[in-house]
Amino acid sequence: MDEKKVREAIEFLQRQIATLEAQKDRDEYGQPLYNETLDETIEYYDLAVAALERQLPKKPNFEGDGYAPNGTFVYDTWICPSCEGYYEVDYDDYVYCPQCGQKLDWSEN
Repeated sequence: MDEKKVREAIEFLQRQIATLEAQKDRDEYGQPLYNETLDETIEYYDLAVAALERQLPKKPNFEGDGYAPNGTFVYDTWICPSCEGYYEVDYDDYVYCPQCGQKLDWSEN
């Protein structure tokens, strides 16, 4: 999925949520408005934003607990930046976190 389009979709949905939230506070006559359908729609938009945000790559965090024979620190665990799940560096090589679906950025930058 194109990262630019994902960001545009997130921004669009966030604007829609803001518009719906404004409608929820007062109707066009200034009267308080309660609408179960409106609240449900906002909830679904929030869910869609959260799912789209998982498609934007994030760098995993690394953790180590020892040293190599040459004295350098060994990072042997990577941690998902979204759900904080722990995985082995040498064995668990994923494009997406297997626990939460967060897309991972393994680039060196």
